[in-house]
Amino acid sequence: MAGMTVGRVVASEVVRLHGSVLIAIHVVCGLAAGLVCGAYFAAAPYDPGLETDAFFQVLGAFMPLMAAIVVAINIETEREAGDMANLLGIPSRRLGLAAKVLVLWLLGLLALAMAALAYCLPMALAGGLGAPISAVALATLGMAGGSLCLYLFFIALALRFGRNTTIAIGVLGTGISISSLGGLFNGLYSRTLSGAASTPGISQWIPFTWPTRFGSLGIEQALALTMPEGKGLRASIGVTALDNLVPCLVLTLTLGLALLLWIGRFEDRRKVSD
Repeated sequence: MAGMTVGRVVASEVVRLHGSVLIAIHVVCGLAAGLVCGAYFAAAPYDPGLETDAFFQVLGAFMPLMAAIVVAINIETEREAGDMANLLGIPSRRLGLAAKVLVLWLLGLLALAMAALAYCLPMALAGGLGAPISAVALATLGMAGGSLCLYLFFIALALRFGRNTTIAIGVLGTGISISSLGGLFNGLYSRTLSGAASTPGISQWIPFTWPTRFGSLGIEQALALTMPEGKGLRASIGVTALDNLVPCLVLTLTLGLALLLWIGRFEDRRKVSD
């Protein structure tokens, strides 16, 4: 274990991803989502600010599914490569697991950033985003931060229950995320800030809702200043963000610690086809 460092383990994880289909998935999905949605909204007759809000809501809503697919493929590849030896057969499983989570999460952040930039291009050519670039950056970071718990959760699922169960839960998670906003494009059609007005209470403790909510609130905090009573509305959005941030931090840290403790005793008994 003395020869193992965070840098070496992360580098090893990156090397194993070289040429992997996962890199292509992140690049293609990120660019396609941004360009297609950007082209559509650039031609649509809606308020540009609400269009941008809707885009980030959709992008965040599909993070549970995308994270589930990516994690399921990665863990399946580890099984095919040698019964999880690259994770379970190294001196420090915890370090290996932490490196895997970090690399997959950073790939997700890269895909989100590419989607955001690709979306900005056609919108800018059509006349503007309706929101400052700083809000776009905040929304992107919010989605990424809110999705970290999902990567932890799906890695645990993929290790214990396999690929199919993991992806099925990802589909369910995306459905829950969309429902928490009142449906796709709810705010766009009703001309409201639906991220700030989304279902309160128990949904704040449901990890599937965090990427879309934090992404939406990142845009809406800027849009609020253009509306009547904008300062009060922005303060309300800040409260909503904090109400979701606390559960996000608590569950992410708790799940992360639990996963690190569990991986030391985990024995993989699943087959590649499961």
